[in-house]
Amino acid sequence: MAREQHLYFGVTEQSKAAKHRWDDAQALLAAGRWRGAMYLAGYAVECLLKATLMRRFGCRQLAELEEELRRRGTLPGAATVFTHQLRTLLTLSGGLERLRQNATLWRRFNDANLWLPAWRYTADLASRDEAEEFLAAIDAVRQWIGHNI
Repeated sequence: MAREQHLYFGVTEQSKAAKHRWDDAQALLAAGRWRGAMYLAGYAVECLLKATLMRRFGCRQLAELEEELRRRGTLPGAATVFTHQLRTLLTLSGGLERLRQNATLWRRFNDANLWLPAWRYTADLASRDEAEEFLAAIDAVRQWIGHNI
């Protein structure tokens, strides 16, 4: 989807998407659809971080969030909140350094941060072990975000 189509996606949509995509990932995992489960689990964290950022900065929509972060000087140069990069979104939330302080969760985040939006296009099916480990990492990160940002 073009960026323009996402300009008005708000905190409510992102929050709901985070929950629904996590539920979808769990269903796909149970159905043996490993790569699809991994893709949607990563997308759930992306949506959760965007919703968290909007709440934190008092913004209702992604476009408003981007404007606010630019106004504050928090969003450098060509960076955008319309990114799929989990590390960038975590950094914008102010949570990166706090997460780094917990070695176990930092490893989990680095595992989760291997997520690629391009997985939606790949024919690689992954494996059960790979998917279960990835979803465990994503779940740990989701829980941490929910309690710490």
